[in-house]
Amino acid sequence: MIFRKRYPGIPHNIYDLALIERQLAGEEPSLQEKLAILNNLPKSNIKIDFAGGDPLSCYENFLVIQEASRRLGKEYISITSTGHSVNRIGIGRLAETIGEFEFTYDEPREDKNCRPIGYNASNLVIAKKFAELGVKTKAQIPIHIGNKDVNTIERLYEDLNIANIDEILLMRTFPVGRGESFLRKNKIDKITLLNVIDGYTQLSNAGKTKIRLQCALKHLYGGNSKNPCDILNTSFGINYQGKLLLSAWANNGNGQPLSDDFILGDLKIEGFDFISNKLKFKNIRQRLDENKGHCKIFSYQYGGKNFESLFTKTDPLYSMN
Repeated sequence: MIFRKRYPGIPHNIYDLALIERQLAGEEPSLQEKLAILNNLPKSNIKIDFAGGDPLSCYENFLVIQEASRRLGKEYISITSTGHSVNRIGIGRLAETIGEFEFTYDEPREDKNCRPIGYNASNLVIAKKFAELGVKTKAQIPIHIGNKDVNTIERLYEDLNIANIDEILLMRTFPVGRGESFLRKNKIDKITLLNVIDGYTQLSNAGKTKIRLQCALKHLYGGNSKNPCDILNTSFGINYQGKLLLSAWANNGNGQPLSDDFILGDLKIEGFDFISNKLKFKNIRQRLDENKGHCKIFSYQYGGKNFESLFTKTDPLYSMN
């Protein structure tokens, strides 16, 4: 009966039930604690991207997204989700709640090299509907062995351009979480990365869908004199426990922080202003330029996996052939 009372009128799926069980066991924040996290965020000039996993797999997360939208305005709320979970909430309802929809589209619809059958296709169908409703759309394309050739690049861009997707974010496959073993087995050299970026850039010059590069790729491709790393400047991560992390990518294969080095504080009980005045926070911010152009996640993973390795020039992006 407790499950029925939690979300009246909403059929519960297995993820809802698992979340409730974990909350009752004290293993995940309650809805009240999640709303307390919103209270502890900065009061202005913030945008929240609800990502995962899939944030819409549990209905309770939608309630948090709704509240964040009410407080900040929908233009400051985005979600990174899949077609399957969006259908549960409803596109129209979500379009009234979010300003941007982000999704993965890293293989042409008919391919199935690295993703389950239908994964990319359903994501694009949903994104196209959001675009028709005036919601900004962004396709995330992690560059990997399944999408690096010229023909695939052209097919991916054409699909997204025809669907009126606003933007493509070209990304690296990070050596964390479930991607770590994949990346180590399927390395892509620097020349290939540059060729992929160049291919999309040329296509975007003639198309509607524009290209944006993620962090260190900006430095690799354009030689940007500014530090492209957004850690502690414009971006943070908040994990499922409410911990404030240096980066949203700083999670291992079990969904836990890579290490305590990446944990800045606990937003369930600490305000952002309080956390940002901690010595650790200030120390990291002062040292960000020590390895300018190198991704802090890659530097950490390849530089010794200790606090000092955050600031080493060990990102393999610049040493690979």
